Order: sequence, then C-alpha cells, then structure tokens
Amino acid sequence: MKEKSRQGYEAYMEGRVLELGLKAGRQELEEKWRALRRGWYVGGGRFLEQLQDKLGAILAGKKRESHSGGARRAHGERAAQTLLGEGLAALGLSRSDLVALPKGAPEKTVLAWWLRGRTTASLRWLGQRLAMGHYTRVTQAVSRMRRKPGKKLEQLKQRLLATAKTA
Repeated sequence: MKEKSRQGYEAYMEGRVLELGLKAGRQELEEKWRALRRGWYVGGGRFLEQLQDKLGAILAGKKRESHSGGARRAHGERAAQTLLGEGLAALGLSRSDLVALPKGAPEKTVLAWWLRGRTTASLRWLGQRLAMGHYTRVTQAVSRMRRKPGKKLEQLKQRLLATAKTA
C-alpha cells in the first residue's frame, strides 16, 4: 500500500511541476502561498477556536516571551476580551462607561494592570480597548500599580482579585 501511495504522490508532484511550467499555474500557486505565509493556521473559524483553546492550555503559566506571532496575539486578545468583560462587571462598569472615563482613571489603571498580568495582549490592544489613548499609558498604569497604588487603586485591585478567585 505504501508503494502505491508513494507512486501516486510522485505522479501528483510531476503533474504540479508541469502545471507550474505554465505562467498561469505559477501565478496561482504564488497567490495561494502568499495567503498561507501571512497566517498562522489553515482552516475555518471552528478550527481556529480549537487551536486557540489548545494554545490556552499551552500558554498557561508560561512567560509572555515563550510564544510569538499570530497565534500568541490571537490567543492573548481573545483571553483579554473575556477578562475585560469580567473586570468591567467586577467594577460595575459597562464598555460605554469605560470610554466615558478619563484616560488615566483609576478603573482603567487597575484594569490595565490586571489584564497585562494575565494575558499576552499587546500594549496597543489594551490601550485601545481601555480607551487610554497612547499605549504607553498602559505601561505607566502597570508601573504605578507595582510601585505605590494608593488607597483607591488598592480597593479596585482587591475587587478584581476577588473576581479572579471566583472566576
């Protein structure tokens, strides 16, 4: 059986070589390969969800630098989106409330710290979703939470941490 499979594959490859001898065949192949090289998976939406679920298990407990590329970005953003919803609920806010708050609001500061520590979402993504303006505000928020958060931030932090324990 293996011999027949090998011969069939050889015949297929020979046909492809002949096909690629034609200019149209080469152009078609280049277009298909260009699309494949840009992505990190080949398949439909359900397949993507399955990959992201598997990546979640792999990324759990790993350092942010352990993984890179589109897979990490997609997984991190998906996880961050879910956690953002949980965090907003814990703080009694809606997404529209978040947008209405000032860029440096304590709620945004603590959410930025919380999401950054629990996901691989980029600073830019977090800055946009939290309506914080430039992504460097996310870095400043995380730094502020690590240094000396103050009473208001500490209270918000405890609300989020309590949510994380129950989620």
